[in-house]
Amino acid sequence: MGREAPGTGAKSPIHMPLGGWKLVLRQTLSNLGSSQTSLSAAGCAFYATLSLFPAISSLISLYGLIFDLQTVEPQLNVLRNLLPATAFELIASQIHTLIAQPHASLTVGLIFSTAIALWSASASTKSVLSALNLAYDVLETRGFFRFQFLALGVTFGAVVGACMTLALMVAFPALIDYMPDLLNRFGLRNLPPEILYLTDYLMSYSTRYIVHFGAPALMLLFVFIAVTLLFRYGPCRDKPDWRWIVPGSLVATLLWVLTSLAFSYYVSHFASYGSTYGPLGAVAAIMMWFFVGTYVVLFGAELNAGLEDRMKGFNPKVPGVTRVQEGSEPTVAVASES
Repeated sequence: MGREAPGTGAKSPIHMPLGGWKLVLRQTLSNLGSSQTSLSAAGCAFYATLSLFPAISSLISLYGLIFDLQTVEPQLNVLRNLLPATAFELIASQIHTLIAQPHASLTVGLIFSTAIALWSASASTKSVLSALNLAYDVLETRGFFRFQFLALGVTFGAVVGACMTLALMVAFPALIDYMPDLLNRFGLRNLPPEILYLTDYLMSYSTRYIVHFGAPALMLLFVFIAVTLLFRYGPCRDKPDWRWIVPGSLVATLLWVLTSLAFSYYVSHFASYGSTYGPLGAVAAIMMWFFVGTYVVLFGAELNAGLEDRMKGFNPKVPGVTRVQEGSEPTVAVASES
């Protein structure tokens, strides 16, 4: 019998030897260089750009039903460094316009904006699901209606999750300010004076830093959870164990932040979308930002798929071989003769 490749039979990514990780990274980078991955990322970016403003309208409408809309704009500073300046200004102006509308018109338009957003954004979601199938080398065997409902559910869940994250970002500073009253309510102010002095000192000097970094941390947590759920339930395959999903989700989240910062800096200092595309410069910048972000997500999916394949000793990128479902035998696609 031949010698097993490094990493075969590993119980988790932690137990993957260095040689196995090298093979996984080499395979992942090779797969990302394929034209299919580029086309998938481009398609996702196109549909995401089309769905952006309907999704923002739906988000503002849903958020305004429960929370104060005036708390939305201050939270946009979290995105200022992640987006190109022209793209950020375009999105911020659209949000400002929606917030300036009377609250009644927002609630009346909720049904229409939500329907448009779900229909448009679900097209982007379907392209992402198809791209994940490509990353995992599986065929789409789910029925038409099941696939459509999954795409709509993922889209709606993303909008609701964004609303909850935005609400937490708004409530976090208020919760920090309420901490002294909370300590009094639970009788913790009766502690020894030395401990109370230390507590007050730490809270007074750390509150501004907690508030400053708390909002970005919540946003990153939302992105990490969203990517993790997408990797587990998106591809057409049996649900893998969480330990084979977290590495790709963590890498994708961190790379998304780094590439967003780098792309924003590049557009601000080197590229000139405005002079090239004129009034469409901001839209072109947004589409390129989505393209880079989608590529990063596909990198995480390819990394997870490579880890699983290395653990099973399976070579996934053999021409003509496709895994239809996890645990099933590979099937060979035979092209018909012309």
